[in-house]
Amino acid sequence: MIGIILAAGSGRRLKINKPKGLLNIGENALIEYSIKNLRRAGIDEVYVVTGFGADQYKSYFENEISIYPKINLIHNPEWRACGSGYSLQVCFRELAEKGIKDDLVILDSDILYNVDEFIDFINKENKDAILATNVPDGRHDACYIQTDLGDNLIKISKNLNELSVRDDDVTWEYIGITKVSNKSMMDAMYYYDRCIKRESSIDFEYDYAWQELPDTFKIVKYRDYIWSESDDDEQLHYMITNTFPKITLH
Repeated sequence: MIGIILAAGSGRRLKINKPKGLLNIGENALIEYSIKNLRRAGIDEVYVVTGFGADQYKSYFENEISIYPKINLIHNPEWRACGSGYSLQVCFRELAEKGIKDDLVILDSDILYNVDEFIDFINKENKDAILATNVPDGRHDACYIQTDLGDNLIKISKNLNELSVRDDDVTWEYIGITKVSNKSMMDAMYYYDRCIKRESSIDFEYDYAWQELPDTFKIVKYRDYIWSESDDDEQLHYMITNTFPKITLH
C-alpha cells in the first residue's frame, strides 16, 4: 500500500505564511505525524502533493531525507485555481504513468488523529473504505456521511439536510482518511476527467467521487475518535489544546 498526503492548499482562513502541514504541533510538523502513522501501519512509500509553499516542503523533506527516504513530492502547479480533487488527479496520473498498481490510503495534510484506530482501519479487509466518527456537539464545518444498513457509503455532503438516513440518531462524518483500491483509483481518474470536461473547471473536491464509483466504499466507524483538523484558528486552537494532549504517540 502507498500513502498519499494532499498538501497543496494555502490555508487562507488561517492567514499563515507556511502550508498547514508544516505547522508546528508539539515537537513536530503536523504532516510528520501522518508520515509516522503511515510507517507504524507498515506503509513506507508516501506521495505528498504540494502547491502553496512547495519550496518549503522541498526544504523540509531534504532535511529529513535520511529519516524518510521514500517521500515523493508531486507539485500541482494549478493549486491557486483548483480544488483538492484536481490535486489528487495530478497524483493519480503520475502513479498511473509509473505503472504503479498498489492500493492507496489518502490523507488530508491538516489533520491530527490517534494512531491505534488508524492502524486498525488500515488492516481492515476492505480495499475501498472511509474512516468515520460521530459528530460531536458544537462541531462546525463537518463533512457528513449517509450509509445504508450495511455501513456502505450512500452520500457525502457538507449539508446535513441532504442526508435522509441516520444511524440510531448518531450523525457520522468523513475526516479525510480513505483507503482506495487501484481499480477505484483508475475509476476516479475517469470520473475526475469527466468533471473537468463537464464543468470546464478544475475547482472540485476529491471526496465526492467515492459515492459515484462502481465499487462501494465501506464506512468504518469509530465512536468518539480522537482527531481534529486545522482549517481555521478555532480548529487549530482545539487541535493544540484538546487533541494533541490526548493522541497516542508510540
